[in-house]
Amino acid sequence: LFLPDGSPHGLSSAYAARSGSGKTHHLTYMVNRALTMKEFDETRFIYLSIKREDYFGVEPVSSMKKLFKRMQKERLMVFYPENPEDYEYQVDYIIEEIFRFAEANPDSKYVIVIDDVNIMDSFTNMGHVSSAVKKLVVAGRSKGIVGCFVCHRLGFLPRIMNGNLSSLVILSINPLDNAYGHRIFGIDFDAETEDLNNYKWLYVDLIDEKTYRFNAV
Repeated sequence: LFLPDGSPHGLSSAYAARSGSGKTHHLTYMVNRALTMKEFDETRFIYLSIKREDYFGVEPVSSMKKLFKRMQKERLMVFYPENPEDYEYQVDYIIEEIFRFAEANPDSKYVIVIDDVNIMDSFTNMGHVSSAVKKLVVAGRSKGIVGCFVCHRLGFLPRIMNGNLSSLVILSINPLDNAYGHRIFGIDFDAETEDLNNYKWLYVDLIDEKTYRFNAV
């Protein structure tokens, strides 16, 4: 799901789930598990969110300068914007800076988690995605950088992500997304998401075109 190993599965990923379905709890669990695994020893996780909620048990920062300073020593960083109106600009700047870090430190790997992307103007199916997000989606794998986009609807994912994601995590989604998912990803979401309740979740491997159902974490 997160491993930035440069393989076909090292593309970006996305979460899709309705509010209250447990997606942020699930994401927190998965990131914390990854941090204990040897494969992620050189990987830094950067969680970006407009919500000021404490999920990871680390002190959040609202200064990009402090964020980049922490990245030199810590493996998990949480960033909340001071001003929500600056969020999209700050997300783009952080992405570009992490690419610069990756160029200077080729052995380091990065996972950029952007929560609630649906509130960003560019994250709609018809939206004009910024050049920084395009770079993350298209060129991140070759630089050891994985994006993880967390949204409420599959339909909120910009079209550039079609063919540039390696996996999806689906919890409880809007039934309207079943048809969209079948058209875009070629998967019968009607069958796969049936009875996907009580925080059960679906992992969709878009590279091998396989799906896996799991109980709640």
